[in-house]
Amino acid sequence: MQAPAEDRSTTSRDLVWRILDEVASCVTVQTPFRRVLVSLYENRIVPGSRESTSSVADYVSRGLSAEHEACVARFVVDRGTVTGERYTPAARRGRSYFFPRGENLPSSVVRLPSSRTFMGTKGWCADDVLLTPFWIDGEIIGQISIDDPLDGERPRDEILRRLEELADLVAVALRDARDLERLSEMHRVFQFLAESAMTGVLVIRNDEARYVNRRACELLGYPKERLLTLSPWWQVIHPDDRPAAWTQNGNPPGLEGTIRAIRRDGRVIHLTTSVYPMEHENGNAFVLHFYDITDHVETESQLKERALRDPLTGLLNRSYFEDAIRTEVERSKRYKRPLTVMMADLAGFKQVNDRLGHQEGDRILAGVATVVRQQLRDSDWVVRYGGDEFLFVLPETGPDVETLELRLNRAVSDWCLANVDGVRVEIDFGWATWTIDHQQDVVDLVREADRMLYRAKEARAASR
Repeated sequence: MQAPAEDRSTTSRDLVWRILDEVASCVTVQTPFRRVLVSLYENRIVPGSRESTSSVADYVSRGLSAEHEACVARFVVDRGTVTGERYTPAARRGRSYFFPRGENLPSSVVRLPSSRTFMGTKGWCADDVLLTPFWIDGEIIGQISIDDPLDGERPRDEILRRLEELADLVAVALRDARDLERLSEMHRVFQFLAESAMTGVLVIRNDEARYVNRRACELLGYPKERLLTLSPWWQVIHPDDRPAAWTQNGNPPGLEGTIRAIRRDGRVIHLTTSVYPMEHENGNAFVLHFYDITDHVETESQLKERALRDPLTGLLNRSYFEDAIRTEVERSKRYKRPLTVMMADLAGFKQVNDRLGHQEGDRILAGVATVVRQQLRDSDWVVRYGGDEFLFVLPETGPDVETLELRLNRAVSDWCLANVDGVRVEIDFGWATWTIDHQQDVVDLVREADRMLYRAKEARAASR
């Protein structure tokens, strides 16, 4: 979010905003919290004192709704008052302040309750408030206000320590940004980044690292001396991402965003990066700073995977099918290869639930899912379409699928005979095939496969 409309023509004001913006990014990447408001005050505040007041000079936020953004902007533009009263000793935890359910928070404080619902009576609540101030000589020059933890937990001591370490570095950087007007903007940005324990920093000139900070060594797993002699420096970047690290005509590389790096021990890590041009040793160089977001990327991947899979059987779910099937059809069109959609459901499964109970039914569904998955190729997918219905997507498979049907039927029947007592469970199939000569849309493919399945079920019922 951009700061309120004001004159940013001076480098000191722009630098302050950059520092606040970097802090907001650090918090959302390095902690579980996803709503953050970072503020700098016009003057210092004495904690606990109602007489000690200030207004907000600048701020940056992440994760706020449009309504809450407007509320904060109004408060700042109207030069709303912040008092030391909000930093009451009763709420202090370490060098932070925590107000469970907003209790003991002065009424003058602008409240932005979370819209999320948090589970558990001892976890985070929508009205909880956590403030980590920027301390200078026992007084406060600003704060980090955070909310919406992904894990729904109240702040652990480890998280508070990380926030407070960051706040300590930020306090010094903000003080320097105001006091050291003679320094260039990039020099001061570099000073903040290089001193931050949470940020890796490299200064690159002529494809070699000329400066490396301690955090960069920790993240990449190399001793400082090795990084400074590594030529070219981008050997630490994953081969697929290296083109973004190459410079052209002396210009900084296009490394803004997320890239993969390879640690000295061979482990691949994900980094979020920013690049700033600078002068170094009378030549053009650039500063690369980065955070390790591997845990965040892996967590997002796991959450995405869970969202696409049926929790009972582990098969893909209907939502995945509806998103991905059109891609398969387009691929078949491009390469002029057939694509078969096969539907199946379990005959006799209702009796399982009626006689043996739903828990036993769940066990059988999970077992059948494992069996059918083992009979297919890696390129095929199986979807739990609903209840005891399964759907198979078979790329490069024509309409002659009787052999596969027989194999699946035999495998399921054998498993059910061995694992289900008192009820006979079998499986019925229906299918439809897209070919270059018989092109159908997804709806028609599924409808045709469903009709064939229905006929198979009728034939089974008539034979009994």
